[in-house]
Amino acid sequence: MLKDTMNEDEIRQAISRYSFYHVIQLTDNIATPGNPDYVPAQNLCMKYLKSLDLKGKRVLDIGCRDGIFCFAAESMGAAEVIGIDNNLSKPATEFLIPFFNSKVKMQQVNLYDFKADSFGLFDVVIFPGVLYHLRYPFWGLKVIRDVLKIGGHLLIETPIWEGERNNAMLFCPVGEESPYEQTSCTFFNEKGLVDTLKSMGFKTGSIEYLKRKGKGKRGLRDIMRQFKAGIEGGFKMCLSEENRPPIKKVTRSVFHATLCGYDKDSFVMQYWEETHDYHTQHGG
Repeated sequence: MLKDTMNEDEIRQAISRYSFYHVIQLTDNIATPGNPDYVPAQNLCMKYLKSLDLKGKRVLDIGCRDGIFCFAAESMGAAEVIGIDNNLSKPATEFLIPFFNSKVKMQQVNLYDFKADSFGLFDVVIFPGVLYHLRYPFWGLKVIRDVLKIGGHLLIETPIWEGERNNAMLFCPVGEESPYEQTSCTFFNEKGLVDTLKSMGFKTGSIEYLKRKGKGKRGLRDIMRQFKAGIEGGFKMCLSEENRPPIKKVTRSVFHATLCGYDKDSFVMQYWEETHDYHTQHGG
């Protein structure tokens, strides 16, 4: 284990050769210099991961990058941890895995190509910071369902669009319309993600949002600004298409869902995922 043979100067020199995504504690005094902006959302996901009993379980980390959740799962007693990413992390494979003497397996695989035939079924799937980058989100979620055991846990960390709370919605912006940047193209609202997971056989048990500093004050200012605009120009004009502001309001969250199972032979599943003879039998 390199951790036991390297002094702190050697560790600092080694990590200086890489560009890290995650902030991972290496010693009491040294952590990898990842992006601190991502830490709050990662901590929220870690909270839910640590609430699970992983002893003897198979764990899949999708979009694993430097492996912060992989190494945590391994330390919690997981029997096998596989991390996949469509851009494999050299800091993880060349330094972190040897440093921790880890048995975590990382592979460069696109989620859409991931199959149970090759990798088997998993007890837990961690899906942090990926869903909102998927151009084909329903396909991605189906892939996850198909590699998860019945009763298995799915942790999704993703930004949620705050609009249309009473309707199951998906906001799918392109280019500059995205609340983030151009690869961020899939923002469910809460009901949209819960209902989508339900349609695939999942039951959502917990949802927690990342608290934003000053959210209440900004919200009040937005309300007062809209009220003033309504008084001055008429509420109808304020809410018309040409005056409606772009959608930018999204909040990071973690959804903890369990795969309860689904009826593969049901009408909707046959219609959505298989061939069928509905129109032949019933017309229309």
